[in-house]
Amino acid sequence: MSVHDSAKAARNATTVDVPRVAGIGAGLVAVNVLLMLVGSYTPLADLGTVLFSNYFVAVGTFVVTVGGGFWVSNKGIENDSMPVAGAGVSLIQFGYTLLGSAILVVASPTVRLVALGVTTVITGLLTAGVVVVVYRTDRSFERWQLYSRGLFVGGFVVGAVGFFVNSLLMLGASVLFFLGFVADLTYEIWAVKENRYASALRNAIGIYVAVMGVFIHILQLVLRALSYLDN
Repeated sequence: MSVHDSAKAARNATTVDVPRVAGIGAGLVAVNVLLMLVGSYTPLADLGTVLFSNYFVAVGTFVVTVGGGFWVSNKGIENDSMPVAGAGVSLIQFGYTLLGSAILVVASPTVRLVALGVTTVITGLLTAGVVVVVYRTDRSFERWQLYSRGLFVGGFVVGAVGFFVNSLLMLGASVLFFLGFVADLTYEIWAVKENRYASALRNAIGIYVAVMGVFIHILQLVLRALSYLDN
């Protein structure tokens, strides 16, 4: 038996508890959405507005909070340290709350609730669509993690150029970031299907981070649409 086959057999020896992964992931998303709404009524929204008003500061803030939190949570899970994993998740929640509250603060209280409701439905449908595609096909989505990273890097480069040259390029960067999160979500769901990670918590956190990335981008579009309809 090859090393690859041995590793695959070891992974498949432990079946992932899919309902538990889905429950933890959905719970983390629900808590984060609630924190975003509450945060939009507090000075946290002002802080988020300041941090995300500049492209490079925004990217840095996101990388430190969400990216750093994901790294810390993974280290905690690998070392079987739940306090460390919890600290990482808290940092992720803080990062998404900062960004989400800054996005919501420009809307009225009623519009905020409507926007969050519509965004939740659209994000849920998109996620369900990805689940169907992944579980109904035998295709490997292993490389989609690499694709997502490439899209994130491409988005950063396009956004950086747009910051100095043409602001319209910032829209292109946003599209690349959105596609990056969709690709990452696809990979994370495939990872659950293939028992890629032994920890249900690791699977749940990976899906949660990707879903929230998709959620944030859809939220911005929904708020713009509601603003357009209101005018």
